[in-house]
Amino acid sequence: MAYNIKAKDVREILNKHDSFWEKKQQELFQFKMCYETNFWDKDQLEPMQMTVQTSDGYAYIESYIASLFSRNPGIIVKSGLRGIGSAEKAQALANDFLISHRGTIEDASRLALIYPMSFIKLIPVDNPDIYKRVDMMALSPWDVILDRDVSRIQDMRFIGHRYYLPQNEVIAKYGNKQYSFTEKKSYFDSYMGGISEDETYGGTESMFAFLEIVEFYDLVADRLYVYSPGYARGERFLLDEEIPFRDNDGKPVYPIIPFYFNRKPDVPLEGYSAMKRVYDQLFEINTIRTFQANAVRKASRQYIVKRGMLDEESMAQVTSGIDGLFVEVDADDINNVIRNVPQIQTPPEIQFYYDQVQKDKDKGSILAPFTRGESTRSSATEIAALAAYTSSEVGRLARERDATIEQIAKVYIDIMCMYLMEDDIRDVIVINNRDEVVKAGDLKGNWVIFAQDQASTPISESVRKREFLQAIPLLQGLGVPPSTLLSEVVRSLGLPESFIEEAQKAQQEAQAQNISAAKGRSAGEAIQPDAVELQQASQPAGPNNLQAILNTGEG
Repeated sequence: MAYNIKAKDVREILNKHDSFWEKKQQELFQFKMCYETNFWDKDQLEPMQMTVQTSDGYAYIESYIASLFSRNPGIIVKSGLRGIGSAEKAQALANDFLISHRGTIEDASRLALIYPMSFIKLIPVDNPDIYKRVDMMALSPWDVILDRDVSRIQDMRFIGHRYYLPQNEVIAKYGNKQYSFTEKKSYFDSYMGGISEDETYGGTESMFAFLEIVEFYDLVADRLYVYSPGYARGERFLLDEEIPFRDNDGKPVYPIIPFYFNRKPDVPLEGYSAMKRVYDQLFEINTIRTFQANAVRKASRQYIVKRGMLDEESMAQVTSGIDGLFVEVDADDINNVIRNVPQIQTPPEIQFYYDQVQKDKDKGSILAPFTRGESTRSSATEIAALAAYTSSEVGRLARERDATIEQIAKVYIDIMCMYLMEDDIRDVIVINNRDEVVKAGDLKGNWVIFAQDQASTPISESVRKREFLQAIPLLQGLGVPPSTLLSEVVRSLGLPESFIEEAQKAQQEAQAQNISAAKGRSAGEAIQPDAVELQQASQPAGPNNLQAILNTGEG
């Protein structure tokens, strides 16, 4: 049943949203500091207190990123049952968009690993180039308002994005009205003792004046509301219009895509931070290393000297550490002049505890040590088992990544279709060295979208390359053209594209020689095979004789 959301309802939803994330502020701040290798609060330390901060938190997250983004994101688009539109054109546009925004997707991935989840938003921008009218930004989880009374994203009744808009942009976009501007606030400001709530700006233009904006999508009533507590005391909307974007079925499309790597089974919308699994162990590692560092400093040479028995020159000689040095003192009992401060040895249990904490941390990380560049003494069998485990676990995360990329592509294609339809644009793009005209109808279809190389990881990618090379003789026997095999070899192994050109040139030369030889045979000449041909014929077809495979003609 449709309902009518009012400004006061959005304000109440916003208050519940802030209350929800306020409870998680301290924990998420700790995760942030751990990643930034800023573990200890310097303001709470003694001036001479020694601390050690390891970069394990940063390495933990970036190991995931390296495994999940070994190549550029990409999709494959297939036409639906009705075959409407051009899958080839939709795929070309979407892949160009994804590649150009790889960095943003990686940023969203980091946020989704450090915190419970993140979001990606597609933003319309003013640009004469129609293919640059959509930008992308990564959103922190506390900036997106979810309908937490449902258990699935697809069941949400609303979704919103809270952000701050500069004063000049507010006036340009919504008109010169009576606003209550404030300083731009951050999620961690209140926790870190940031700006107060009463710092506001009046009508005087300032580069530090911002308006709090809530972009609210009512998915039931199909309305887009723009709400601000700094306008009309939060009692009216700045904007109330129909959601501007539509899919092929005419349903509203909201440009906010969730990014989850881990979900709580009972509350899937909350997500689960990967950093949370190892934070306690990382805290202990930093504590132990700090203790060890202070213990080392306590093991330095220290002396107790009777006052007045040594002058400055003698004191300097004692502390210099010069081998064979003699220091003369006027005393009957040398023990009453100077003695060493006893040193307390670090208990061996400290190192044992440290090793145990490291093991606990590694158990919390699904990445095997050798995948992080750490040396191990594992056997080949153990490494193979760890590789399979790592590949499967990272593969699961990769499937979550792929699902997000597929959703980004779908929303982008829907938005571009609306742009082309509104402006009645027919534009030309280049696909496989062909000029292709793109119109709105080309992007209007029930697409089936797959992320390329789903769940691929550096380990699984290496296995796939080896299996492909071993399968070349079989593919030859099945009649796969040599040019196709060559293209796949170049792509899989990351070889220069010039290899294809050189092979094609060599193939043309070989065909010309064959034609010449055929003419000679027709004239009754006896043609003897040269040494190279005899050598290639004697060698088996396979990866070790790849050159022979690639130089084979297709005719």
